[in-house]
Amino acid sequence: MIIPDDDEYFVCALCGDEEEPNPRSRRHDKELCVRCNRLQRQVWRYGLSIAKMNAILRAQGWACALCREEPDYESDYLRPDMPTFWQIDHDHSCCNTPYSCGGCVRGILCRECNAIRLPAYERLPETLQDSTRFNDYLNSPPARSSEAEIRDADKMSNPGPFSSIMDAFFGM
Repeated sequence: MIIPDDDEYFVCALCGDEEEPNPRSRRHDKELCVRCNRLQRQVWRYGLSIAKMNAILRAQGWACALCREEPDYESDYLRPDMPTFWQIDHDHSCCNTPYSCGGCVRGILCRECNAIRLPAYERLPETLQDSTRFNDYLNSPPARSSEAEIRDADKMSNPGPFSSIMDAFFGM
C-alpha cells in the first residue's frame, strides 16, 4: 500500500518492506515489493494461497520436504533480485498445462530437489526406485496431509514470503 504524505513512500502490502522497488522491475501488483509479487504469482500459478503455502511449510517443519535443508538466512536467498529458495512441487501427470489445479501440489522443495533430485528419481525404472525418503514423499505428500490444513496463524496480517520462515527461525 502506498501511504500518502508530504513525501509519499512505498510500503509492501504483504511484508511491510519499505524499500522502494526498482521502477523497471515487472510487478503485477504495484502494492507489493518485488519479492512478494514473485511469491504471489508463484502461489497463484499452482492454485494455492500464501496461507496454504505457509501451512505446507509449517507441516514440513520449515525445511525442504525431501532433503530437509533450510534456507541459509545469511545468504542471498533473501535478496529480492535472487530466485526464491522454495519451489512448489506438483504431480505433472495431473495437469497438462503450465498451471496447476492446486490439488496436485505435493509439497515445497528447495531448488535442487525440485529441479534435479526428484525428477532424476522419477525417471528411474520402477525397480530402482527404492529410496524410503522419496517414496514416502511421493506416496504421502506433505501438502495433502492433515497437518497442512490452514490455521489462523498461517493467515496472519504479515504473511510475506519470508515472514513465516523468519518467525520460525526466531522461534516466534
